[in-house]
Amino acid sequence: MRAQAHTLEGVAASLLIVATVAFTIQATAVTPLTASTASQHIETQHERAASGLLETERSNGNLSRTLRFWNGTGASFVDADANGYYVGDPEHEVSFLLAVEETFGERAVAYNVNVYYVNDAGERRVRRLVYHGQPSADAVAATRLVTLYDNQSTTERDGAELAPTDETLADVDDAADERYFAPNAPGHSYAVVEVEVVVWRM
Repeated sequence: MRAQAHTLEGVAASLLIVATVAFTIQATAVTPLTASTASQHIETQHERAASGLLETERSNGNLSRTLRFWNGTGASFVDADANGYYVGDPEHEVSFLLAVEETFGERAVAYNVNVYYVNDAGERRVRRLVYHGQPSADAVAATRLVTLYDNQSTTERDGAELAPTDETLADVDDAADERYFAPNAPGHSYAVVEVEVVVWRM
């Protein structure tokens, strides 16, 4: 009689274990789409981080100051490489670009920063500000518009910040031997440009 009771107890315990395992497997629901769902979540996080960064940097003026960190004679951003943009060069670690590097640079995330403008012929053009290579298929992007004005000064390095010089964007436009990447629009507004941050996992 005691042996039968132990046998029944063993069978009941086995059934309980099997049922628990079966329930756990159904609850986790690992599917072929599980990895892509996680990937989508990371991409969404990157997009929101880039969007928030752009909004913060536009609000505090760093975005505009960085766009005016310009060498009119060389027709490129100050201390940029031979192609006119920054490529992981510590020299560009100022203002907005420092904030981008601090946000994404140490998280195994690559990024490009592009600036779109309209040229004299009415065509939309892009000027690279930072270039780290061709984005992968899972890259995401965020953009913000920035208005530049004739009376705004170009900027120069002041530690990790950018300070105004005595030369305005209108001065650059008027100088025979200097040039800014975007043309001067009629009126007090110099140009409206779109800044894009493209982010992808390495």
